[in-house]
Amino acid sequence: MKITTVYFSATYTTHRIVGHLAKRLSEEVTECDITNNAPIGEIVIPKDELLIVGIPVYAGRVPKMAVDRIRQFKGKGTPAIAVAVYGNRHYDDALLELSDLLSENGFQVISAGAFIAQHSIFPKVGTHRPDADDYLQMNVFADESNKIFHKNREKLLPIHIPGNRPYKIPGSIPIYPSGTNSCKECGKCVELCPTGAIQKATPEEVDQTKCIKCGRCIVVCPTKSRKFRGLKYMLASLKFNHAYKERREPEMFFARYN
Repeated sequence: MKITTVYFSATYTTHRIVGHLAKRLSEEVTECDITNNAPIGEIVIPKDELLIVGIPVYAGRVPKMAVDRIRQFKGKGTPAIAVAVYGNRHYDDALLELSDLLSENGFQVISAGAFIAQHSIFPKVGTHRPDADDYLQMNVFADESNKIFHKNREKLLPIHIPGNRPYKIPGSIPIYPSGTNSCKECGKCVELCPTGAIQKATPEEVDQTKCIKCGRCIVVCPTKSRKFRGLKYMLASLKFNHAYKERREPEMFFARYN
């Protein structure tokens, strides 16, 4: 089958997960990275192909930047797989929201999965995820999705995904990443920040009105200068680490036949 993958992946984990699923399903894959750039114009995916869309969960929702970019992909009853990646707390309404977005754009969601990754703000939660067991679960998810893709999809019932409508109002923690004097001013974070929140003249700082706390600047910094720090972060980290230390497992949902 021909597959198009669409992903918003600031720390590259969602990209890895979506890529693993796509590779399990086909060798003919076209990638669309919407993290830094919106697609140019409307992109229509034919009915006989497959779309896989992956997003990280931000405060229980699809990242706002990703929503408008995903809307530029249109289907014609095209089968789609929705993937939400979250940091071991919960995916809340994000997977439902993503599925709704795809359905509104003419796609038929045949499966949806919520997978766990290391938390991008509190990295002691979900450390080393996804791990070997997670990838085995992804294989099961891909194989079951493949079976549905190759059956008569006209008799499929709408997929049921947990969540609420209206979607939750996302909260925000007033903590932001910053750099130190170990910064070499290489410009990597300036270039790759999805929101343009870091300026070349002052790369150790961040524009708090633009920053979405995605963690990309931390991941790409070659000197490990950037991180979340400060008293507010330390206190929030202690609370979060304790509350969400128990391991969560992937959850998978599949369309069923009438």
